[in-house]
Amino acid sequence: MTPWWSFNGLKYKLGRFKFMLAFLIITLLVGYLGFSLGGQSDIWQENKIKDQDFRLENLYSELDEKIRQINYLTVELEVEQRANEQIQEELLDIREESFALRRELNFYQKVLAPELVADGISVEQFNVEATNIANRYVFRFALVQTNSAKRYARGNIRLNLVVSQNDEKRTLDLAKLAKMSKKNLTFSFHFFQYFEAEFELEPGMIAEQLAVKVIQPKNNWQPYKSFTQKFDWPELEE
Repeated sequence: MTPWWSFNGLKYKLGRFKFMLAFLIITLLVGYLGFSLGGQSDIWQENKIKDQDFRLENLYSELDEKIRQINYLTVELEVEQRANEQIQEELLDIREESFALRRELNFYQKVLAPELVADGISVEQFNVEATNIANRYVFRFALVQTNSAKRYARGNIRLNLVVSQNDEKRTLDLAKLAKMSKKNLTFSFHFFQYFEAEFELEPGMIAEQLAVKVIQPKNNWQPYKSFTQKFDWPELEE
């Protein structure tokens, strides 16, 4: 006996005409559903592609904007570098001019304050700057030949820093604070030589004055000479 739900059972139960009509309706319904689902899938894919194209276009726009910004900053940096180079050149010219004026004024300095000159040497351009670390500083100065001597100036320096702490004054060896070696304290130059170092003070310690002692030891072409030049400590913004 053939079950009623089988193909032949349904055909026998419904009859040939009804069975074919039902089969045709089911086929059309399945085809319609398949077409509808396929169409919705195509629409979804099309919308997805449009969304991806829109995002890609935005990314390209952002990339173009970033490239323009980078180009602008590159040009701005080049301009600043050129300006900085020009400023450095101007500062060097001013420094050379200052040294020339010092040499011209050496005669009057010898007359009015001979204790500040040892064989035509002077301490110039003393400067102090605070670093981005609390109680830490950088100092700079130059030794300058203030006459027209053709020999090299040779010798060494000593640095004493007068500080106050708890209403008491003390004198510290700045070279030790700055960890300057013996070589760092020696000079041998013609015209000028720069000195620069970084040091740190204890909390609550206030610098007041720096004394730079210049010593030229005795040798075959010069007698022993020395002088001390003092500088008041500037007020710094930390």
